[in-house]
Amino acid sequence: MDPMIKCLVWDLDDTLWQGTLIEDEAGIKLLPGIINVLDILDRRGIVQSIASRNNWEQVRSKLEELGVGQYFLYPQCHFDSKVSSMERIAKELNIGLDTLALIDNDPFERFEINYYVPQIRTYDARQYRDLPEFPEFQVDHVTEESENRRQYMQARSRREEARKEHKGSREQFLKECGMKLQIRLAQERDYPRIVELSHRTNQMNSLLERIDMAFVDSYCKRGRYLYVAKLEDRFGSHGLIGTCFVNTDDGEINLDLFCISCRIEGRGIASAFLYTVLERLEQQLPMSETVRCRLVRKQRNLPARLLLEMLGFKKFAADDIIFTYILQLPLPHKIFNWLEIGD
Repeated sequence: MDPMIKCLVWDLDDTLWQGTLIEDEAGIKLLPGIINVLDILDRRGIVQSIASRNNWEQVRSKLEELGVGQYFLYPQCHFDSKVSSMERIAKELNIGLDTLALIDNDPFERFEINYYVPQIRTYDARQYRDLPEFPEFQVDHVTEESENRRQYMQARSRREEARKEHKGSREQFLKECGMKLQIRLAQERDYPRIVELSHRTNQMNSLLERIDMAFVDSYCKRGRYLYVAKLEDRFGSHGLIGTCFVNTDDGEINLDLFCISCRIEGRGIASAFLYTVLERLEQQLPMSETVRCRLVRKQRNLPARLLLEMLGFKKFAADDIIFTYILQLPLPHKIFNWLEIGD
């Protein structure tokens, strides 16, 4: 099954709006019903961008005039190929090309994308009204995180701008971000977001597992531990960004699955989350000697393996592509002094 679309990239002329901007700026109008399509996808957590052969200042002015500029992240308006535009957008959003899509009225542009980056899906502009009905644009549950994903990404963009302007050390910048990480046991209201995380996350998904509500509910009813993490900083809230399934059925600590959003990459949040979970479990189960974690070793979840190794896990056994990693207890002492961690 193809992964869901995480970002839809719009062409502009005769795709988002009627007409050609450079030829008839005054006569440009949005296509009928386009705002409804933008809004539906936005509320589902599908972010949107632009790839257009136009001047950015002229485009920005027109988008603001039409009242839709807020929908688009990392717009690419220049005269380079749209292949490079799509690659830049994927890089900025830190998502795979196979979760990216382009809607464009020009069959040449769609063919070029299909030829050079076939994992990107393309759509004829005439299909715009139907996009919300396609399976790859569906979500099982609209969560608080999906409804606010664009705002989270905009906050991330502001954070990146602040980082570039900061003259001090990386650690000093992280401290100045005022990050607060809440780690607690999951509640029933968290279940839809936990499921969503498993479907959207590849890089930090230990088993690349796609779970459903029934699995989460059953797991918790068996008395196992299900942890979640929420993050906020001075740029805004990030919502629920991580989950970790833990069973202790055999008296040892077993990480059955962890999924952590790639939006928080590069700030030490993933290691702080897992370490704190293990620290709390170690206190509750003082007789445990090891922690086990099974991992699907594939290129797309390489960051998950690197995270385990950074925490001190060692490869113990392998079965086809499933590897078992073991961490000997007690935990090595670690300090995350750029974070405020609570429950």
